Amino acid sequence: MAEIDPLAIASARAAAGMLVFGSMMLWRDGIAGFTGVRLARTLPLGLLGIFANQVLFIEGLKRSTASHSAILIALLPVNVLILAAITGQERLGWMKGLGVLIAFSGVVLVAAEKGIDLSSEYLRGDLLTLCSGWAFAAYTVAGRPVLRDLGALRTTTCAFLGGGTAILLVGSPAALRQDWQAASRPALYGLFYLMAGATVGAYLLYYFAVARLEPSKVAAFMYLQPLVAAAIAYLLGGEALTRYLLGGGALILTGVMLAERSR
Repeated sequence: MAEIDPLAIASARAAAGMLVFGSMMLWRDGIAGFTGVRLARTLPLGLLGIFANQVLFIEGLKRSTASHSAILIALLPVNVLILAAITGQERLGWMKGLGVLIAFSGVVLVAAEKGIDLSSEYLRGDLLTLCSGWAFAAYTVAGRPVLRDLGALRTTTCAFLGGGTAILLVGSPAALRQDWQAASRPALYGLFYLMAGATVGAYLLYYFAVARLEPSKVAAFMYLQPLVAAAIAYLLGGEALTRYLLGGGALILTGVMLAERSR
């Protein structure tokens, strides 16, 4: 993001997902696979898990740090659990509720690092990241019934067509303004990884798992993300491991694991 506009990055990810997933489904089902009923049914998923999640996350990351963003995204299992309980997919007992409260206290501690100031760009970035996590949690819970009918590839493809189109409508101006030739090789390599690994690979594998396990159990693997991201940000990005970050991260992970192990 030091060299490429966040919305241009989101547009590149959306275009990659639409191209790859669309080609895979075209090869599998032919043009008949792109029915109006399927596209209409998966449009809310695309707006939540593709459009809202990616745009809010990249804009939040621009205003915060990699470590903060990864820690806050670790709340995904708790968010999924709350939404799954509201929709009747899972039960929320007192132990799970305690885990939710502990995790929330960790979020407050992480946000307190720079002071609770609503005018702070740092805090705005964290709030955008939290909202992106809630959007992806809704995508996870709402997508499970669709997955049972369409499968992982069809659901992901149709969701990308809807959500990706929305991203391109919003992000295309930034992508057109972007001076791509001025971007360094490391920036372009990073963008390619986001397109191939963090978009095509990650979305397909995630829904593949959701189709076979309870949503919150799949989301539990997100425990690894803040640990890996904080380590990389510290070793390669020069970010500091502050007591607020470590303490808040520990509370979030403790709360999430408590909620998960109480099932």
